[in-house]
Amino acid sequence: MAPSASATSAASQQSGGHLAGGTDIIIPYYVYPADGAWTPLEQLCTMRRFPQYDNFELASDLDLDVRSAVSEPLADNLDESRAVSAFPDGGREAWTCLLGSFLMMFPSFGFQTAVGSVQDYISTHQLSEYSVSDVGWITAVLVFLTLFLGVQVGPLFDRYGPRILLICGSLGSFTSYILLAECCEYWHFMLCLGVLGGVSAAVITTVSIAVLSHWFYRRRALASGICMGGSSAGGAVIPLLLRTLFAKYGWIWAIRVIAFIALGCYTLGFALVKGRLPVSTQSRTTIDIRAFKSPRLCFLAVGVFSFEFIIFGCAALLPTYVRYAGLSLDVQFYSLTVLNAMSFLGRVLPGFAADLVGRFNILLTLVIMTLIVMAAVWLPFGSRDDATLYAVVAIFGFGSGGWLSLAPVCAGQLCKTEEYGRFYGTIYCVAAFGVLLTVPVGGELLQSTTPQVLVGFYSAVLLAGLVSIALSRWALLDWKWRWKVKV
Repeated sequence: MAPSASATSAASQQSGGHLAGGTDIIIPYYVYPADGAWTPLEQLCTMRRFPQYDNFELASDLDLDVRSAVSEPLADNLDESRAVSAFPDGGREAWTCLLGSFLMMFPSFGFQTAVGSVQDYISTHQLSEYSVSDVGWITAVLVFLTLFLGVQVGPLFDRYGPRILLICGSLGSFTSYILLAECCEYWHFMLCLGVLGGVSAAVITTVSIAVLSHWFYRRRALASGICMGGSSAGGAVIPLLLRTLFAKYGWIWAIRVIAFIALGCYTLGFALVKGRLPVSTQSRTTIDIRAFKSPRLCFLAVGVFSFEFIIFGCAALLPTYVRYAGLSLDVQFYSLTVLNAMSFLGRVLPGFAADLVGRFNILLTLVIMTLIVMAAVWLPFGSRDDATLYAVVAIFGFGSGGWLSLAPVCAGQLCKTEEYGRFYGTIYCVAAFGVLLTVPVGGELLQSTTPQVLVGFYSAVLLAGLVSIALSRWALLDWKWRWKVKV
């Protein structure tokens, strides 16, 4: 949706950017020029579009002649910059939509981040005759389908908008919780929690995140972080509820209470979420294989694979890890609350810094911080006592929350806005296989070795993710490493 001519002219006069022939262009990002200073692009006059970049944000040669810059690439830049200026990036409707996305994420993705408490309960009650690895396949299928089906939900969102998809996803999720309360056999849990819950959550979470791309551009990292904070809030509150409900009312009514909380959140969320951009009739429902021709996207996909492998492995196995480490029952539930409470901060606060300093830059910083804590503190000392475990889980939660919120926004820098749903689904289709394997593999390691071996294994996977994200950033800068570029 392009702005009016008068609006574009007024905004461009404020920014002071002019092209030859009197054409105005607005460019909102920062670069690092030769003098070593951070400079708003609004204060600069020209910018070259590099064909290797899908977005125009990262041009680095700013010292070209204005009159020689008038060409077809600059005309493309003009159209794209006008589209950028059309994003509200705030206002009542944008923030209301963000609140609705937050509420949708609370009982859907939030339940998945707290699923470790459910998995540990059924592995010691209804499914006590099964191994940790066997029970882990149920939650693995749940999270796998949530991410894998995003490759289909993303283009469906582009084609039909958010409303009809959220109705279907909310009804399916509520039904899965109601049926889950009645489950007592392995195949019951697999169908109700794993399959139906996973399909429903795929619709809700993908639409809740993708709709924000209609309303936010410059603040997209912040908006994505707040939206993903809904899942952290759910992951912090749901274990505390289950800890009390399991003891007072048993399995059936505990899950029913969660089901009706979910219904209330879905109802409010549906009333608030709405799209802004017109639907696309040319959206495809397949993986965009051509996207993997870009090294940037390939490296980012590997990095996201490792992040999802670690995050959902820890979320699902943390209560079981606590039990094998010999700590108390309360720690099994409260550790998840600490993890997700800090994850909420990690999903929101880095969004502020990312919009100022760069999404990839903040993402790399969080990964390095978390890796140091995991390898130097959690691995040797994490199971020593309650206080140490809470401390390392809190730092891990903050860091991993930032991974979850910033990785989709980094993916958005690799494509046009109208392609975001498809690119998002393509990357997370790859990441889905990480969550499919992490719980069974981690459960087997935990049961056959020691808790320290599991943490060491996850630290090695995170190191691979760190290298992949660094390479993706390097490729995004045309294989020229620049430390202070906002990217």
